[in-house]
Formats: sequence, structure tokens, C-alpha cells
Amino acid sequence: MNQHKNPAELVEVLRNVLDEIGTSANVLQTGLIDLNCNPEQAARGYAYLYNTLAERIGWLADLGLTHIMGSPDICGDAEDWFMSPAYHDAKAKLAGKGGKS
Repeated sequence: MNQHKNPAELVEVLRNVLDEIGTSANVLQTGLIDLNCNPEQAARGYAYLYNTLAERIGWLADLGLTHIMGSPDICGDAEDWFMSPAYHDAKAKLAGKGGKS
């Protein structure tokens, strides 16, 4: 069994990952319900959808640059594009204390 030296920091990183998953799922579910039940209110989720599409497009550009140039040139990898600042802070703290990042 892999035992971590920094379980509290690892839990914080994982909490942020799960928070991102839950938030995304909730927004998608709400948008789909609105689309079916309240089409006039469905527009409230568009900002999140546009942001998600922008992240995906940017990540795809960096992925392509990585394949062509050997490294991303715009923002970075999927974690850089998709994860929240809270996740990056927790990951930096974990790495600073000898944990796996």
C-alpha cells in the first residue's frame, strides 16, 4: 500500500479535484433541466459553457504545440487549463512538503 507522508495536503488536492467534478456535473445537470423545463432560463449556464469550451480549445492548442514543438507555449497541460487556483495552491503546498505532485 502506498502511504503518503502528507495525507492532509493530499486530501486537500483530491478535495479540489472532486470539487471541480461535482461543480461541473451540477452545472451540466442544471443546464439540462433548464433546457427541458425552462428554456428561457437556460442562458444562465452559457458563461460556464463558454469558459469550458475556451479551456478545451486552449488546451488542445497547447497539446498540438507540445506535439510540434516539444512543449506547450500558451498556458500548459490539462491541469494548467482546467483546474482551479485552489487546486494549484494545494498542489504546490503538497509538493513543498515532499508529497507527490
